[in-house]
Amino acid sequence: MSISMIWAMGSNGVIGKDNDMPWHLPRDFAFFKAETLGKRMLMGRKTWDSLGGKPLKDRTSLVMTRDTSFNPEGAEVVHTVEEAINEGQKPDELMVIGGSEIYRMMLPYADKLIVTRIDEAFDGDTYFPNVDWSLWKEVSNIKGIRDDKNPYDYQFLVYERTE
Repeated sequence: MSISMIWAMGSNGVIGKDNDMPWHLPRDFAFFKAETLGKRMLMGRKTWDSLGGKPLKDRTSLVMTRDTSFNPEGAEVVHTVEEAINEGQKPDELMVIGGSEIYRMMLPYADKLIVTRIDEAFDGDTYFPNVDWSLWKEVSNIKGIRDDKNPYDYQFLVYERTE
């Protein structure tokens, strides 16, 4: 099984503000959908809440929480990294989709990082954890197209673990 992490971030590492993203980038939403469709997605409770407390279509939702009474309709619940990894082994790939604490806990186990890097600094309250980039090799870099609906310069980047 492989573990992939997918996220979008500003040039200053911001990934969120007030349990939402501080930008609107429709092409990133489409990229996220294409990368996660048909896969198992691991997220924290706040990320689940930010999605409206509903599963995304054609994907399996795993929610990691310390709350043992949390039992959302349409999602499986895990309470530890070990449970998440065991549940994630059912398909070939587990996609970690946030938030910050879940990224921090799962980063040591990840094989692949899928990043939308937006070339703009944003005001936010949530940051992606520090990554030791010497452990990763860039294998793909696709420049996004800036237009009226996607008002920032951005890249879709994929990294694979080198160790």
